[in-house]
Amino acid sequence: MPRGAKQRVKAALGPIVRQLLPRRAALEPAHWGLTVMPRGHLAFEGVSLAALREDWGSPLHVVLAERLRGNISEFLAINDAGRTRAEIYYSYKSNPIPGVLRFIHASGIGAEVISEYELWLALQLGVTPDRIVFNGPAKSVASVRDAVGRGIMLLNVNHREEIAVVESAARELCKRPRVGVRAAPSAGWSGQFGLPIGTGEAFAALKEVHESGVLELTALQCHVGGMVRCAHHVQGYVREVLALADRVKTELGVELAILDFGGSLATPTVAQIGELDRRLSITFQAPLPAPVPEATLPIREYVRCVVEQVEAHYAANARPCPRIFFEPGRAMTGNTQILVATVLSLKAGEPKPGWAILDAGINVAECARTEFHQIFPATRMHETRAHRYRLAGPICSPGDVLSWSACLPELAVGDALAIMDAGAYFVPFATSFSFPQPAVVMLEGAKVRLLRRAERFEDIVALDEMGEQYASN
Repeated sequence: MPRGAKQRVKAALGPIVRQLLPRRAALEPAHWGLTVMPRGHLAFEGVSLAALREDWGSPLHVVLAERLRGNISEFLAINDAGRTRAEIYYSYKSNPIPGVLRFIHASGIGAEVISEYELWLALQLGVTPDRIVFNGPAKSVASVRDAVGRGIMLLNVNHREEIAVVESAARELCKRPRVGVRAAPSAGWSGQFGLPIGTGEAFAALKEVHESGVLELTALQCHVGGMVRCAHHVQGYVREVLALADRVKTELGVELAILDFGGSLATPTVAQIGELDRRLSITFQAPLPAPVPEATLPIREYVRCVVEQVEAHYAANARPCPRIFFEPGRAMTGNTQILVATVLSLKAGEPKPGWAILDAGINVAECARTEFHQIFPATRMHETRAHRYRLAGPICSPGDVLSWSACLPELAVGDALAIMDAGAYFVPFATSFSFPQPAVVMLEGAKVRLLRRAERFEDIVALDEMGEQYASN
C-alpha cells in the first residue's frame, strides 16, 4: 500500500480506535499545586511559568521549593516525638543540582552516592562522612580508598569481587569500615545489581565480609529498582530482607545494625509507557493513559509500611530493632520540578494539525520517551484542549519525539508548554547535543533564585583544544 494511502487509513481509523479505548480521568494542574491565571497562564504561588521563561530563557527547569519541602516532610513524618525511626539519604544520581542538594541537606537528610564524583560533591556541599552512604556497581579503587579513609557511614558492596577491594583499602589505611551487602530480592532488579537472596549468593557475601577480619559487617541493602507503587510489593521484599537478616543472626551470630531499603518508590503521576500504548499512540494518536495518582503508595504510608513491618518483626523475636535507612530519589524530587519549553515552529501534517517543534527534546527530556509525563499548555490553559499534536524536539533524529498525541489547544509559535515531573533523571540524562543545556531556577514564594545558569556555546567546547586556526575566527 502506498505511503499516502497508509496515512489516510490511519487517520480514518484513529477516531475509532480512540473512541474504543477506556477513558481515564485527566490529570489537572491543581494536583501539583498549580493555578491558572486570568489570561490562561499556568502559575505556581502566583508566578507565571511563561514569565519565568521570558526572564531566564527557554527551555527552563523550574524547581518548586514548597513541593520539595513537602516531600521532605513526608519522608521524615514518622520521626515523631524526637524518635528517629527512619534515616533518609537522598540519591544524588536522581537530580545532582547542587542547589537542590543543599536544600535537601538543610533538612538533615544525608547523601547516597554511587561514584567518586558524587562522593566528592557531597563532601564539597558540607555533608559530613557520617551522613554518606556509598552504593553502586562500579566503584573505582580510588573512590573506595577515599570512602574508607574518610570513615563514611556505610559502604555497600554490590558483588563479592568488591569485597577484596574494600578489604585491601582497610588494611592499607588501618581502618575498619562499616560494610553492607546489596541483596537482590526475588521481585526486582538483578543482573549487574546486587546478589540474589534466593540462590544464597547474598548470604555468602555477608559471610565473607564477616570473616574478613578487617571489615565490620553492618548492613543489608536492598534496592528493588523500577517504580514501586503498592504496599503488597513493599511488604514482599521487606519480608525477604528480614529473613536474610535472621539467617545472618542465626548462622553468623551478627545482629545487623542497619537495614537499608534503598529507593524505587514511584512518583504518582509518572508511569512507564507500555509497548501496546506506545504503538497505539504512534499509529493512531491514541492518548497515553495517565497514571492514577491514588494507586501509588503515598510517601508517608510507604515509610510507615516499611518501618512498622521491621519493628514488628524484631519485637516479635525480642531483638533490638536495627537502624532503618531509605535512599529516595524519584519519590523525593520527581514531582517538584517542571521543564518549560517553547513552540519554535508548527509543521502541517496528517492527521491534522500535525507537528509542533519545540526547543526541548530528548536532549533535555529523554525520560519522556519511555515514561508518561503530563504536558500542559502553559500559556493557553483557558482554552479547550481539542487538538492532537505530535511534539518533536530540535534534534535531527527521528527518535526526538516527546509525544505522539498531546491533547492541546490550537498552538502558535512562541507558546509555552510545561512538561511535568522533570525532577528525576531529566538533568543527569541531559546532553549538549547541538544545543546548550537550560538554566535551573528555584521558585520559593515570589522569590526566584538561579541554581544553574544556562549553558553557553563556550561551555560546550571548554575542555576541547580548538587550535590557533579557530581562535581568530
